[in-house]
Amino acid sequence: MKKLLITILLLLATGITFLTYAQEKTAKEYKIEGKNAADAKDFEKGYSSFVQAIKLYEANGKTDTTLYFNAGYCALKTSKYEESLPYFSRSIELGYKSCNAMLYKANALKELNRNTELEQVCTQGKSSCKENSDKFNELLFAYYLKSGLDIFNNAAKMQADITPLAKTDAEKYKSEMVKVKAEFTKSLPMLEKAHSLIPADENCKKALRQAYELLEMKDKAAAL
Repeated sequence: MKKLLITILLLLATGITFLTYAQEKTAKEYKIEGKNAADAKDFEKGYSSFVQAIKLYEANGKTDTTLYFNAGYCALKTSKYEESLPYFSRSIELGYKSCNAMLYKANALKELNRNTELEQVCTQGKSSCKENSDKFNELLFAYYLKSGLDIFNNAAKMQADITPLAKTDAEKYKSEMVKVKAEFTKSLPMLEKAHSLIPADENCKKALRQAYELLEMKDKAAAL
């Protein structure tokens, strides 16, 4: 009876072990699973499957160049902006869909407000990916315009706040206007960068014109 029990336990253990191994997926199977999920717009599953495939390939010292881009794309589609970055970087490094990877990386950086890196990636993308240069320009323009307008709007608020002083305290108004003008001056570099990229944008032109006129830069205002 005791031998029979031991035999049964051994068979059960062997069966469980066999079942465990049978259920383990290969890197290729995870890759196929990820592609099928991504094709079906199930980007959460696609991301996790591609990541598992990458881990298994890397554990065996192998590299599948397609996986990094696909993992980054699925991460981006599920708002995993931070997680997408190393995969897009690796895709760029491997030269697989590097222009698209740069563009998607720039979009992720935009969402993360990592603007210094955004500017670097877009500048690199403009020079090396001519087919996407307009899209990189649009990202840069949006960053420059927003940054410039944030300062411009603050300057405009400062000006509005001190306007009553013009009638009640002329000296104080004059001294406060120095600060206002300094703030408007700070807005110019970003607004001018934005204007250089998309000269026809009316919002940018309007802000620049107002700043130039207030700062008595009449020639620049007239040229807009």
